[in-house]
Amino acid sequence: MKRAQWLIITGSIILFGTALFHASGYGGVANAIAASAAQPFLVSAVKGLWLMFSSHLIILSLVFVVASRSSSGKWVVLACALMPAVDTLLLLRFVGIFPGSILIATATILFLIGGLLFPRSV
Repeated sequence: MKRAQWLIITGSIILFGTALFHASGYGGVANAIAASAAQPFLVSAVKGLWLMFSSHLIILSLVFVVASRSSSGKWVVLACALMPAVDTLLLLRFVGIFPGSILIATATILFLIGGLLFPRSV
């Protein structure tokens, strides 16, 4: 396996682990938002968005793994790296620096470097 593939796989493992950790916090967030004075729509939206983000990271990590094993995966990796890059920027803007934003940023950097090192398809 080439260096680019290792970087992409490592980023995928980080992203997948981050997703599992994020999903494990669902119960606490669901209970906290349900106990708040928030409108029912907001309660439902927060619950849905919490799980949506976790599933987004899981699916994306799997796409990166598949792309890393494809001869034309370079552009898939680079295009898909935009998603965690935007996630990182939004997290930094609205939540700040915390382990989750650092992990997603790290995975993004690995995807970008891996994508740039990935050989061009024929």
